[in-house]
Amino acid sequence: MKTRNTVFVIILALGILALSACGAAPTATPTPKPTAPATPTVPPTATLPPTPTPVPPTPVPPTPTSIPPQATTTQTVNVRQGPGTNFAIAGKMPQNTSAVILGKNEDGKWLQVAFPDAAHPGWIAAAFATVTGSVDTLPVVAVAPPATATPGGPSPTKVAAAATPTQTFPAPKGTISFVTFDPNQNSYVLNNLDVASHNFSEDRLLGPKPGPVDLRNGTNAAPFAWSPNGSRLAFVYSSNSLVDVLRVTDSAGNAQNVVSHGGQSAPGGISSPTWSPDGSTVAYIGIDNDYRTQFLYTIPAGGGTEQRLFPTSPADQQTRIGEVFRGLAWSKNYFLFVSSLTGHSEIWRLNSDGSGPLQLTNDKRENGSPAWSPDGKQFAYYSKQADNSYQIMVANADGTGAHKLTNTGNNWTPTWSPDGNWIAFASTRGGRLDVYIMDKNGGNVKLLTDKVTTESFLPGSWR
Repeated sequence: MKTRNTVFVIILALGILALSACGAAPTATPTPKPTAPATPTVPPTATLPPTPTPVPPTPVPPTPTSIPPQATTTQTVNVRQGPGTNFAIAGKMPQNTSAVILGKNEDGKWLQVAFPDAAHPGWIAAAFATVTGSVDTLPVVAVAPPATATPGGPSPTKVAAAATPTQTFPAPKGTISFVTFDPNQNSYVLNNLDVASHNFSEDRLLGPKPGPVDLRNGTNAAPFAWSPNGSRLAFVYSSNSLVDVLRVTDSAGNAQNVVSHGGQSAPGGISSPTWSPDGSTVAYIGIDNDYRTQFLYTIPAGGGTEQRLFPTSPADQQTRIGEVFRGLAWSKNYFLFVSSLTGHSEIWRLNSDGSGPLQLTNDKRENGSPAWSPDGKQFAYYSKQADNSYQIMVANADGTGAHKLTNTGNNWTPTWSPDGNWIAFASTRGGRLDVYIMDKNGGNVKLLTDKVTTESFLPGSWR
């Protein structure tokens, strides 16, 4: 019985399987895609700290040199030996003169200034000066008051001066040359004037109007120059407006023609003769081609071939075509000349061999007729001011420290005394052109040509 049941169960199971095969196809089991082998993980590269860019230490700027305060006078003021009107007057400080302030009095109403220089200071009232810079940190300078006399008592004991009085100068002397026009001779005339007596005498004729180029072009430079020892004279003579001749006198005073510039078809001229320090050579401005080309030349005083001094290179010559020169002066080491190269008449310096041109002024106005001081440490010149007046200026040899010496009228053509203490110049301050002198600080102005009946101008070669 058990066997029959077992067979029945097996038959039933087979029947069920057959019926299942006749139904829907079974869902195929998807074949799994092979998994790509994993990319091996690269261990991260160790990040190194960036190499620091070396940073130079921040430079510490040098402590700037403080600019000392300065006082500029608003009018001519008395320079006193101490801070008050009870102190003696040591001199005068001209209007528009600047000086370094060294100290002050307790209430600041008086200033101790380096005038005429730091070694010889004086005092001025602050009310008559414009101060540039701060005076707060300046020392208060105590000065003993001057002694006063007691009525009926003994004379006061003289108190030592608080400051050395303003520099005094020896009386001016020597001879100055200058130019006039003599209608009786129809010629410009070179005259010599004795500074002490004011007497003058005629020396040379320079030619009829319009005269040498310095006169017909108004350069305000002297058309003559005495040699350093005063034995020979170089001067420009012109018989017309086309040609100028440079003449040099010998030791006996006889003049010979040395060189000429200009011509009938191309007017030109010669300007501003000046001597070498040893008296062997004359330098001048040569003008040709109807004034279109101007150069600096030298020539032996006894005659010979002129040498073009400046400009020298062909490229420089082309650049400077049309340049105008006005005034030339020769010291031991340098020339001074005036050039319009940068658009205005500015003062330039040149080495004695013609190299190293250097512009000294850059005020973009008319400057002219520069003159070296005898020691070569300063030069004087005239300069057109903002009010259109012409004033005499003085500057150091490198162009620094420029300051005015005159403030009245129009003034031109400075020339130094042999000792360097005085400056002669032409001025309109008296109503006509005359020759005056002043000390090197602008004081002690005196008229020299009071005995001359005509206008006098272009002073030069004080000897």
